[in-house]
Amino acid sequence: MAFVSDDGENLSLLLHPVRRKIYSILAENPGSYFFDLAKFLELPQGTLNWHLKRLEEDSLIKSIKYAGKRVYYPAGLRSAEAERIFTVLRPPTASKIFTYVLNHPGSFQSQIAQGIKPSVHHDTVRYHLTRLEDVGLIETKRSGRTVQIFPGQVAENLQNGSLTAISDSYVRFLLEKLREGCLHPEVVLKSKKQLVLRVECPNGEDMILNFKMSDWQLFTPVEDE
Repeated sequence: MAFVSDDGENLSLLLHPVRRKIYSILAENPGSYFFDLAKFLELPQGTLNWHLKRLEEDSLIKSIKYAGKRVYYPAGLRSAEAERIFTVLRPPTASKIFTYVLNHPGSFQSQIAQGIKPSVHHDTVRYHLTRLEDVGLIETKRSGRTVQIFPGQVAENLQNGSLTAISDSYVRFLLEKLREGCLHPEVVLKSKKQLVLRVECPNGEDMILNFKMSDWQLFTPVEDE
């Protein structure tokens, strides 16, 4: 899909410098909030919203609203399910709780509240556990009045990297999109953990898109000392 301004200037895809910058940021930081993007780019909210809509209409990015906040990510790179998962894990306390459960399967809520540093109030732990269970990162097993907490199936998928895989189909999709408005896109590096694309554009500036999959791992499950 091509967009043309009133004066005939082609504004399609990533050729436009603002959209190019927005997409580059989302490539390196998938799951970014609208207001974080506006603050970082120092753009009026209306201007940012317009460019985000253009990128969504061109099928380059997608967005979801979860827990009252809208997040944006490159289309085809991660699923809506994965974005919800990473949104839930974004708060440091949630990440600590999830890491504790990974390292101590079968824990009780009271153990988690006291085990993470600094310790957290029980109500805060309960709140985050509810959200973690909602996206399948943990599961609970009740025996009488006691409830034990275990990693869920989604946690295993996250550890195995199956939620953050750069597929060949995604690379082909992005290269074709880039050819519509720019010149000679090429894959500089592709691995399970990283994708680097270089694009030569008509204005003479090279565009580098750097997807660092390993940076999306928001936890490091290691045994406590």
